[in-house]
Amino acid sequence: MTGPCRNWKIEPSPEPVDGAKLLNNLRQVFRRYIILPKGADIALALWTLHAWTYDAGEISAFMVLVSPTKRCGKTSVLILLYFLTPRSELASNISASALFRYVEQLRPTLLIDEGDSFMKDNEELRGILNSGHTKTAAHVIRNVEINGEYRPRRFSTWSPKAIATIRSLADTLEDRAIVVQLQRKPPGAKVERLRKRDNESFAGLRSNAARWAADNFDRLVDPDPDIPAALNDRVADNWRPLLAIADLAGGEWPQLARQASLTLSGEAQESTVGVELLKDIRLAFGDDEAIRSADLVAKLTADPERPWTEWKRGKPLSQKQLGGLLRPFGICSETISIPGINDAKGYKRVRFEEAWAAYCPAQSASQADLGVSIRRSVVTPMESAQCDDFRSVAEASADGSKNDKLFNNHAGFDASTLRKLGNGACSELAATGTARTIANPFGRRCGLCGSQFGDMNPWDWPPDSPTCTIWLHERCEPAWYDTNGLLEGVR
Repeated sequence: MTGPCRNWKIEPSPEPVDGAKLLNNLRQVFRRYIILPKGADIALALWTLHAWTYDAGEISAFMVLVSPTKRCGKTSVLILLYFLTPRSELASNISASALFRYVEQLRPTLLIDEGDSFMKDNEELRGILNSGHTKTAAHVIRNVEINGEYRPRRFSTWSPKAIATIRSLADTLEDRAIVVQLQRKPPGAKVERLRKRDNESFAGLRSNAARWAADNFDRLVDPDPDIPAALNDRVADNWRPLLAIADLAGGEWPQLARQASLTLSGEAQESTVGVELLKDIRLAFGDDEAIRSADLVAKLTADPERPWTEWKRGKPLSQKQLGGLLRPFGICSETISIPGINDAKGYKRVRFEEAWAAYCPAQSASQADLGVSIRRSVVTPMESAQCDDFRSVAEASADGSKNDKLFNNHAGFDASTLRKLGNGACSELAATGTARTIANPFGRRCGLCGSQFGDMNPWDWPPDSPTCTIWLHERCEPAWYDTNGLLEGVR
């Protein structure tokens, strides 16, 4: 094992450090070099201090950096974390056995890049990473040779970890993570060039962070900060140590941290593969009372932007795999009769009704009947409107209406309604135009809350001269409008 890097040698500041000022300085570093979605600079600053104090608590959430494609800033964020966190190690690949041995020996801040290239089908590695989320469970046991005999030994997996990946990670990992969705820098956006080496500014921040952590470590043991009610239990666990840091820092940070938690992690629905499957099956059924297994699988795998097309090792979902995914919901295939075919193997609509009501109540029947695809979103707006890499395939309005530029689209519609929301006042503006098809690929997220599940509406942005598409849950539209000035754009 090589010796520690230069940035591991830290002299804590001789003077006490103001926590709010330190967080502000960390926040500015991330904003200076990276185009970030709303709330991400706050989360990254808090997670940086968490890396210095993680051992005071019982939970250490992963910081997961996700983008739809390359060159979106993931590695640059990891490099900044490398120079700002204690005992940091940046690796573009790591085996399961190396991970727990390295953590056991050095307790590093482990920064894993290129996660999409080696983690997708590595269940052993995912299991070890998952174990490191909770201190009590952060161990694996392996046989090791001692004097010619193999004996079981416990290895720790407890350390702060950040992971960068293209597209999403496994549900079990993201469930234990604070997820930041990064997008490629749009034309005209300017940030400073990151030179990817240590400097006096980074060293000063490490020194201040070390002093603040030493002074406040005991106050972060068993924290119990107020948690926003909209966060589910696991998400609340992930944010609890960060919210405790914000409360200790004071100033505007308690409010900033809670706003960021809702923006990045607020979800109204359970986000599992099973729930997504139920939603897509509901769309596949349409108005039918029964559907053959073969036909259902064909419909599920027809959309290349859904996960069922390449379900396992690049192969589409099979009828057997479909049955396995539905079994936990108490749904099994059976003999059905449909027009023209008797005694076929398939599924009855009535068997799904209870599961649909319990797991996806927000999915409207009207959207299912229209066949509108409900797809994930990774678009999270920047402070000045995040742009989508996937552009609208749009035609001009027949009457040239300016309001048609901000269009609540669904393929196959000949008209739609624009809602003007904000300050409690709602009015409706009719907008008529030709139908458009807007891509919302697998992996997209709501532009406000960051959730990748639930019904979302596409909106062209900015309203006066659209250059990109923002996807929003209906419940998120009013807050997003207020934040981004959309109300003014439609007046």
